[in-house]
Amino acid sequence: MKKKRNTKQKATVYRVVQSSNDHPTAEKVYERAKKELPSISLGTVYRVLKELVSEGKIKEIIVNKQSHFEKRTDHHHHFICRECGKIEDVETPLCRYTCRKVEKKGYVVEDIEYKFYGLCDKCAQKLNIKEKEVAQV
Repeated sequence: MKKKRNTKQKATVYRVVQSSNDHPTAEKVYERAKKELPSISLGTVYRVLKELVSEGKIKEIIVNKQSHFEKRTDHHHHFICRECGKIEDVETPLCRYTCRKVEKKGYVVEDIEYKFYGLCDKCAQKLNIKEKEVAQV
């Protein structure tokens, strides 16, 4: 197995993702990395992000067919606002409960991801939508 090198570009991209409190796209990571390393290319950012994901150092989530990256690699879920596009981490025991149910059947769970779609608090307030107006799931 070929050992992956730790380059200046890789360290910069990793640092950008680790310091991000949002779930940036590759393009956002590129914009942020370019401030620190002006010579970095978008192609390098894509390659390094893919490498970091395969090494398990960061996680990729796909929302509306677009990759977003985050520092958290533990099992957790996401809420995606359909209005502003904000992605927020969601903590819930739903994951562990469901996982145990599936594993009782003999399956080996390697990854779990729930995505909740709706309106974030700011967008709901801006659009003046109350909880009661939202369709029951």
